[in-house]
Amino acid sequence: MKTLVAMLAAALVAVPTMKVAAGEPTYGLASSGGSVWAGGLGSGNVLRIDPATGKVLQRISIGARVFNLATAPGAVWGIANLTNTATRIDTRTGKVTASVPVGNGPYDVEWGFGSAWVSNALDGTVSRITGKKVAKTIKVGVEPNGLSAIGRYLWVTDHTAGKLLRLDPRTNRVTGTVPLSGADWVTGFGGALYVSQETNVVARVDPRTLKVTGRARVHRNPLGSAIVAKKLWVPCIDSNDVVVVDPSTMKVVKTISGGPGPIVVLPIAGHVWVSHTTGTAIWRL
Repeated sequence: MKTLVAMLAAALVAVPTMKVAAGEPTYGLASSGGSVWAGGLGSGNVLRIDPATGKVLQRISIGARVFNLATAPGAVWGIANLTNTATRIDTRTGKVTASVPVGNGPYDVEWGFGSAWVSNALDGTVSRITGKKVAKTIKVGVEPNGLSAIGRYLWVTDHTAGKLLRLDPRTNRVTGTVPLSGADWVTGFGGALYVSQETNVVARVDPRTLKVTGRARVHRNPLGSAIVAKKLWVPCIDSNDVVVVDPSTMKVVKTISGGPGPIVVLPIAGHVWVSHTTGTAIWRL
């Protein structure tokens, strides 16, 4: 008979239903056109993956050191952190249809309000891409990181300044801020914002009042969270696990073994995909 300790330990281990051999560390994940897309941190490729078989169907070069990805109508946008470009890939053909120079050190990309938005961590700007060119460069702070289009606004984190910023896409101006140390990823759910902070905390923010309404203590270096079955799944890069939080109570309800350096989780068709910054496989849970 198993001891209680052994039973609890087993409950924390997630057995992947599939491991995709990416051949390199990965960051961004997206779902579009019947495929899963992943950003390659080593090769500068975006990987197109068959979600049923785990086969890598294409490796599409977009520059050097691919960070995050964003799904857009008929496309996936990806950013190359070292070559300062944002690239649009047609999800039907897998071909590059636009490559747009952006600011210095692009970190995140988001689609919303008819544009692709890119945070440029090394020059404190956000690039707004409309069509195939930068329509506006917006100064937002010191080191913009995460971007999310939620409700009527684009939400931008400033990691160094320790802020969450509200950017109005109608005016291209910052209209509000929330102090949050080490702010990074932003996920929306149930009329609230959930912000991963490198202080090992996830903060819940009311987007109307710009007040913090709750905090969850998670593990080291939380980042690319997502909502899975009404729970917030938070990958913690430096602790190799995924912490599951109840958004209503901000209590941790479960911790799952997440593999080496888990950075982004993405729910797709009954599964959860996890990319890894220090491993060479993408997990499907």
